[in-house]
Formats: sequence, structure tokens, C-alpha cells
Amino acid sequence: MTYPFRFTDVAEPSLEYGAARQWRGLAVRRLRASPGRHTGGVFDEHRLLFYLAEGVAAECACEGVKQRRLQIPGDFDVVPAGADGSWEDQAPVDMVSVRLSPELLQASAEGLEIPGAARALAPRLGARDPLVEHLVRTLIAELDSPEHAGRLHADSLASALATRLLQDLAPVAPRRQILSKPQLRRLVEYVDTRLDADLSLDELAQVAGISVPHLTTLFRRTMGQSVHSYVMERRVIRARELLLAGGTGIAEAALETGFAHQSHLARWMRRLLGVTPGQLLRA
Repeated sequence: MTYPFRFTDVAEPSLEYGAARQWRGLAVRRLRASPGRHTGGVFDEHRLLFYLAEGVAAECACEGVKQRRLQIPGDFDVVPAGADGSWEDQAPVDMVSVRLSPELLQASAEGLEIPGAARALAPRLGARDPLVEHLVRTLIAELDSPEHAGRLHADSLASALATRLLQDLAPVAPRRQILSKPQLRRLVEYVDTRLDADLSLDELAQVAGISVPHLTTLFRRTMGQSVHSYVMERRVIRARELLLAGGTGIAEAALETGFAHQSHLARWMRRLLGVTPGQLLRA
């Protein structure tokens, strides 16, 4: 479909850089582009540009792929590492730039037993995907939060996003339908003895003896929730036990169970149990 519009001539289009966060293999930043033609440039990382604009006429190009469209919130473009792109907007556009390292995608592809998929990643313009949108909006929430996400949460988001981008390139065939009982027992025991630590998906995958993509997929199938959700649930339960046993203050209980501070504990306890630590003690 084509749209009858004319782009505004802007001599020097500009980008305004907003809040940014970076973790291992993953970086995210808010951007605001002025009307006009922008050159994306060539980067070492894979980029996903997620648009927040409503009804803005745009023309995008990347490695010979071109598209003219009216942007709506949730549209995104994928620009592979080493690829060059450009875009032209009729009005100012708010967007979020997500960068994924080639090492992250390569590790995810190998874990999914499609090792050539990372190199086969192709440009995508004006794409839409409910899971990608959910993951990016979770990252946007992290940008707006005064607290930095823990390593486990960031690892989970990075792995899920990399896996989703790779799933279009080859069928994913997990080695096992669910985690074996020994794998699950090792994971549960490992998490319970290290609730105060900054856990990562890498170390948990090593405990289970599988790759990170397989861990995230099989854990959800086995337990009905993500690794991150399970760990946070265990932390809240342990904090509740400490508080009800007496002799442990809220701040101390938060630190002993891996929360950044007592407000962090309070937010998760309210989410999972419906009460704050103070309300729990008063009851």
C-alpha cells in the first residue's frame, strides 16, 4: 500500500537521546527523531528500532529493502549488524533503540541448534509481533524505573528477545520436552541456597547442563513460569519466613533475600502476596 504524502524538507535532521540502560549483550535507549531524512549508519550490534509514533508517514530502507508506511505504535524495524539503513519521517517520531550483541545472538542460535541463524538475520521493516512488543515495553518500563534491573531479569529479557528474532529463521526443536527431575532438583536447590546472590541465566543453565535458550523454554514448560518469576517468588517467600520468625528487620530481610532494598522487597511482596512487609508484621 502507498500513502499520498510529501515529506518535510529539513536541512539538518537531528536525534535527541533520552534515557539509556545497558547490560551484558543488551542496550536500550529512548530516541526522538526530527522530521527529515536520517542515515542510520553501520554498527557492530544488531538493532531493533521500536516506534511509539501514531500515524506518522515514514519511508525506510535497509540493504535494498524499502518500505513506505504510516507508523503506528508497536511497529519495529530490525537492522542486522553491519547493515546500513536510512529513514525519513514526515513528523517527529519517538522510538526506542534496542541493541543486541552478535555474541548474544550467536550463543542463542547455537543453544537452539540453529548455529547459522545469527548470520542469516535479515532486515525487517514495519514488522509487528506481540511477544517482541511485550519484551520491548518491559525494557521501556526499566528505562522509566529509578532502579536498575537485576542481572537475571536483564539476561531473561535479552535471551527471550534474541530467541524470538531467531525463531523466524528455523524451527526450534528442544532436546527435551520438560526439565528432568534431576535437573529441576539441582536448580531448585541451587536457587534456594543463593537467594541473596545476583543470579544469572548462564550459571543456572550450567547447573542444569543445558543452554540458556533451552533453560528458559524448558523451565517455563516445567514450572509454568519464567526463571525470573520463580526466583522472585522464592525470595518473597523466604523474606516472609524471616519476618514472621522474628528477630529480622525489613531492611535486613530484604538484603538477605537478594532485594536491593526494603522498598524493592515491599513492591514484590505486595505484587505476590497482596501485603507489604509492614502490613505482614502488623497482621
